[in-house]
Amino acid sequence: MPTKRAAPTVLLLLLAACSPRAVESETLAPVPSATGKAPAGNTADARCEVPAEIFVAEDIRMYCAMPGDVQAFLTRESACQHFAGEEAYDEDRARELAYAIHETCDDRAALFNQLLQRHADNCLVHTELMLLGTRNELALDADSRAQPNPCPRGL
Repeated sequence: MPTKRAAPTVLLLLLAACSPRAVESETLAPVPSATGKAPAGNTADARCEVPAEIFVAEDIRMYCAMPGDVQAFLTRESACQHFAGEEAYDEDRARELAYAIHETCDDRAALFNQLLQRHADNCLVHTELMLLGTRNELALDADSRAQPNPCPRGL
């Protein structure tokens, strides 16, 4: 009978290992700037706590390698995606969701484009923001489209 208990236990362990929170420790390493130093606030020795509001594995993976303003945007964008996917099962819930969506989703494309322009010289931030924008259907404005890609060819 131990075999019957072992199979569910193994399955639960596999599920736990594959959960998005298991990815927290596998963040991107900070990329040195042109001066050869790691970006400020992204030291390898510092412990980075990913907020519980961030639930998409790709966002968890990149969170700690991002500057503070991008981390704040990731948290807000995760909340926006969460509330946009919720069901309004009665009038009170519909009002709560409308308010939450207003608070977290308004101006998200403008904030996204501001971040792209602010970090226009950082290949890592640019790449991760572009992936986030594609995943969450954030449109590029004319100024962001005009920015050159900061990544070396082939990356």
